[in-house]
Amino acid sequence: MATARSTPNIAFIKYWGNRNNDLRLPAADSLSMTLDTPSVEITVDHADTLSVQSFQANGSEKVLQEKDIARFQNHLDLTKEYFHQIGLASVISSSTSIILRSHIPSSIGLASSAAVFSCLARAYAGLIKDKTNLDDEQVSIIARLGSGSAARSIYGGYEALIAGEGDVIDSSYGMQVANEKHWLLHDIIIVPTQEEKKVGSTEGHALAWTSPYYRKRLDQMPRRQKECWDAIMTKDFEKLQRVVEEDCWDMHNVMQTSIPPLQYLNDETYRITDAIEELRESENIPVLYTMDAGPTVHLFCPDDAREKVLAFANAQKGCRIFETKVGRGAVLL
Repeated sequence: MATARSTPNIAFIKYWGNRNNDLRLPAADSLSMTLDTPSVEITVDHADTLSVQSFQANGSEKVLQEKDIARFQNHLDLTKEYFHQIGLASVISSSTSIILRSHIPSSIGLASSAAVFSCLARAYAGLIKDKTNLDDEQVSIIARLGSGSAARSIYGGYEALIAGEGDVIDSSYGMQVANEKHWLLHDIIIVPTQEEKKVGSTEGHALAWTSPYYRKRLDQMPRRQKECWDAIMTKDFEKLQRVVEEDCWDMHNVMQTSIPPLQYLNDETYRITDAIEELRESENIPVLYTMDAGPTVHLFCPDDAREKVLAFANAQKGCRIFETKVGRGAVLL
């Protein structure tokens, strides 16, 4: 038996679209910050058949849909395939039992799948540690097989998902750019609506190639990845702000021009981002915004701007506010 804990990460340079959907091999590199809260805990053990139990923060059991169970089964099958490839065919002989406890509120724009599958990957590594010790890169590959962005939550601080080349199961992996002590940034999250999105990220990734702007996006990704990486290493917030917001709007342009179009943002999203730009200009506050596949706005800022950005967030009527900061990544308990 093994238990792990993990948290979401929020991408600065976005992961959108795969070159291989079955193996979740991304079409381009991405870069993110791992958060310190909210968390997911997972306990796994060897079993004759797959069983999955999911509990919410209040302790109540969540009824999983058939597609959810199928996703865990597919992830286990791919994990066993990867183990076989690296000479560990018998470390999980039959199946597993999974008990999941999530403290992530639903529909708030945090990548719960990244937290879940990074946590599950770390738990699987703990389950087989009496037979072999997996390194973080190997654990990130296992995480990616369940959710592409989960590969990044294996690491604390700032991390990249390296796309790699080809269709080999381990050709894409996560790596750390800088640890959580390198640069204290806060993520103040404004949630304008908790309505479930009609098209999930997994389905959305598959539509990326239908946008006429997607290939142009891919051409720009190496430059953006380098600029973001450099900005983090040098703690250049202004440079980070420019490239993160550029990439965010570009990703949503791809989404909105796919077939069918994906409109994840709403009027409140645009109102909030306009207000942030005005605040930044009028008061010279270091703050950047980004949005994933949903209307939630993430406001990143250094420690000295936290109070003003939090005051701005709390002034947004009808919105839920969550506060988190850079964190440590997936760990065994």
